[in-house]
Amino acid sequence: MRLISFKLTGRYGHYLRAEGGVSATTYPAPPRTAILGMLGAVLGLEKDQAPRLLEPSHIALKGRLPQIHRHSAKFRQESIDRLSIRIDRKQKGRKPASLELPKIISQEWLFKPEYKIWCSIPDPYHNELESRLKERRWFFQPCLGLSEMPADLDYLATEEALPLPEGRYSLDCVFLQENAALDIARIFEHELVVHSLRMPRTVTPDRIFSHAAYYMERDSRPIPVRTDHAFQIREEVLSFL
Repeated sequence: MRLISFKLTGRYGHYLRAEGGVSATTYPAPPRTAILGMLGAVLGLEKDQAPRLLEPSHIALKGRLPQIHRHSAKFRQESIDRLSIRIDRKQKGRKPASLELPKIISQEWLFKPEYKIWCSIPDPYHNELESRLKERRWFFQPCLGLSEMPADLDYLATEEALPLPEGRYSLDCVFLQENAALDIARIFEHELVVHSLRMPRTVTPDRIFSHAAYYMERDSRPIPVRTDHAFQIREEVLSFL
């Protein structure tokens, strides 16, 4: 399997948690659905096309938990009366029909997020994605969750990933909990900080999301596991989201 690798960075990022509500908390890493949308932006696919056309993709993600910045903004909501069909020259401007008190919305922002992503996407998009990343020639501006938060993509390499037999490995990525059993003794021995996450994995054209449980190490250190879903690429051992 040929995997394209690139670095994803930016000043701020925000991937809204499904359960966040008005508190607007963020996932610490881009979910698989967000990565598919970003690849679709690079290729010029419409928003609803990317999840359908790129769904068979294999994607791996590596990165440490970024610092969190809490940002608050004030929003005012007004409703205006409809204009009358008849206009009088002595008529004065109308006031809003209702004026609500301003609402303060608080968001969690990821501060200086940085990730490494590997991907293998279906033909005919794979080769086009490689050339666009090499030439920094994306169709739409990629972002870190919100369009107001532009992302920078740096092409790294295209390399062969080899499947590994079932065994004990140290995974250098975020991985599905169902695909690996943690080696708790070695985790305590190396004093790793493993976070359990639940993030979107797939989405239908009707915007119906399915979620999955993942493990992620706080400082992006390898996590010792037993698995039959590992792939070797150079010195790194990966498992797909």
